[in-house]
Amino acid sequence: MKNIFIETRRVALFREAVKVVLDTEKGQPGLMVVWGFAGMGKTEASRKLAVEKHQSVVYVRVMQDWTPRAMLAAICVELNGMKPTRVELAKRAIIEELERSPKLIFMDEADRLNISLVEHLRDIHDESGAPIAMIGEPSLYGSLTARRRIWDRVTQVVEFGPVITDDVVMFGMKACDLKVKAEAAAELVRRCQGSFRLLYHLMKDLERQAKANKMDAVELEMVEALPDRRKAPTKESR
Repeated sequence: MKNIFIETRRVALFREAVKVVLDTEKGQPGLMVVWGFAGMGKTEASRKLAVEKHQSVVYVRVMQDWTPRAMLAAICVELNGMKPTRVELAKRAIIEELERSPKLIFMDEADRLNISLVEHLRDIHDESGAPIAMIGEPSLYGSLTARRRIWDRVTQVVEFGPVITDDVVMFGMKACDLKVKAEAAAELVRRCQGSFRLLYHLMKDLERQAKANKMDAVELEMVEALPDRRKAPTKESR
């Protein structure tokens, strides 16, 4: 299987939203929310875009149970390599760096952030004018909409929805050089439960099967013959 990134419609919407917030004038709202269930491609898309736009975007992955100091220090490291030991010093260093060199900050897995940490991000946005994109699971969307003073600053929202048949067909062709028939694509959508991660593993199995049988297309029967590796074991099989 080729190691390629599939440009789906949701990725195109993500790219367009990033362009908009990068053009936000200082003093204007410029927060962005990217949300969807795990496995929908949010992290891969944000990492790829951060690499492509490394001069204007920095990527930070949120860690569980971060303190304000830990979060702000992590942002500092990505911006200028500094790691201040005090909250006020770290926040000031971030704001000053963003004023010198404006950048969009991707905060991935932001659903892990408690609201006090989000308020620190709001301070950074308000003081520096730099846009911030919070990326996470559906609980992130709910927690932010409940906070009016934060939600009023959100100008772009992108939802990463479940895998659709067009995604499956495109993935099969570009990553595996396989034509996925319509019925097979529909069954793969059902099997992967909307997750690109699960689709990846299913397509690897199908690619091996196709190569072994010298086939260039995926039929419904091939998908139906795949073992269900996520099925709970029965008492007899334990």
